Amino acid sequence: MLKKIKLISLILITLLYSKASWPGFSQRRCMLMPVKDSVAGAIGYKVFEELELYLKEGTWCFYESNSGILDILSNYKRNLNAYLENKDVLRTIAEKVQAGSLIKVSIMSVMKGVDVKVKILADNGSDIYFKEETRLDSDDPIIIAQTVKNWLDVYEKSIPYDGRIIGVLGDQFTTDLGHGYGAYAQNQVQITRPIRKKKHPLLKEIVGWETQIIGNGKLFHVSSSQSQGNITQYENRKKVNVDDWVVLKKEIKGENKKTNDEYYKEINANSFGKHGTIALHATLGTGSDTLVDTTTKKIGGIVFGIDVVAEIWATRDWWGSLELGRSFGSYSKEEGVLTSPSNTFSGSIFKLKAGYKYLPLGFFFGPQIDAFAGYASYSYGLDTSVTDLISGVTFSGILFGVRGTLPIHKLVKISLQLDFIFNPAFAQDVNLYQSPSSTSNYHMEIGGSYVYSPSMTYELTVGYISSNANFKTGPKSVMLKNTDVKIGAVFTF
Repeated sequence: MLKKIKLISLILITLLYSKASWPGFSQRRCMLMPVKDSVAGAIGYKVFEELELYLKEGTWCFYESNSGILDILSNYKRNLNAYLENKDVLRTIAEKVQAGSLIKVSIMSVMKGVDVKVKILADNGSDIYFKEETRLDSDDPIIIAQTVKNWLDVYEKSIPYDGRIIGVLGDQFTTDLGHGYGAYAQNQVQITRPIRKKKHPLLKEIVGWETQIIGNGKLFHVSSSQSQGNITQYENRKKVNVDDWVVLKKEIKGENKKTNDEYYKEINANSFGKHGTIALHATLGTGSDTLVDTTTKKIGGIVFGIDVVAEIWATRDWWGSLELGRSFGSYSKEEGVLTSPSNTFSGSIFKLKAGYKYLPLGFFFGPQIDAFAGYASYSYGLDTSVTDLISGVTFSGILFGVRGTLPIHKLVKISLQLDFIFNPAFAQDVNLYQSPSSTSNYHMEIGGSYVYSPSMTYELTVGYISSNANFKTGPKSVMLKNTDVKIGAVFTF
């Protein structure tokens, strides 16, 4: 009962500092909540100071320390964490400081470092705009604060607007954009209206917005924190309203600034990458089939095909994927005596995987290490030659693997992948061999990618697949190998 009384008191006190209505505030107005730690504030206070200085000196977020609300919160230190989980308390705090981004940071000491978590909430106290966490090997407040700053830089790029309309008079409008953010007179702007927010079905985070373009305009007067402009073109019959979004479209000629395309690549950097990817590749390489009996017989040749991989991000850490591949080729004799010196190859790949993504630096688009498991099947289709003991075969079974991705430049990444089928099952199109005594299969791939745009990445990889079956009677072994180069594009959605 005492806790409930204190909670109601806190809400009432904060309401005294609030406006009578709650219209919702810009994400570019932020409030840094007291930093929670597990050592009675020894780390949290220093981290708060570092982050507050960063926000005051930055341009993406309007921030001012609000001693009134912090003084109120200081009276509830004993149960502060519980109060700051209450959406009604958070909503009244947001209204008091007129902040649309409530930044919450928590630091929990562990055996060899700290767990750092950041959550940015909307002004209703419940919607999640951004969430990240990682484990650091150091409890140095400077390192912790820098990690959080990096996350805030990522969050800033996910904000879908540069400013909001705060006043309308006919075809003229006033926006909360100013010189401090980088706006200048004669800037072209696009005005859009949010219709509906989109939430991740599992994470409950806001991953995007359904919007409607209202029109285009041009700024004619810009001060330090506001600007005025005129509507130059309407897209429909709807007029500009207060709280519509404003996005800078074009910089002034002659100014040493980003081009229009570069600007949109940056401002929309996190409009993509919320749900998963679809990769389309063309493949070209070589393949071979080697039979070791009393002698060695080998056929091989050029192989080409296509490969499609769909990956879904169920959460920030867990994902699932489906890969389908088809390849074709014409094989000819490479070693030994064969009654049929040529053959036709038709191969297929099926992989269904689920994996866990580890982020060493805590950034989704930074270094990644993925561990995964699933089911895989490699089918090697060949025309049957009984005298040469050549036939189509399939290796399938439970798949395990690991994949690492490392950015070496802002737009360039390299990757390495290794996976294998554990004790794969061996099937023949025509029964020419006895059951194998042992089987093996593994796949290696190394590649690089270039981020052409937030929604599309070009990719080039070199891969190697080896599938072997050994026998106690009959032929000693059957070995199938493929080396290929894949080139294609990865579409992020």
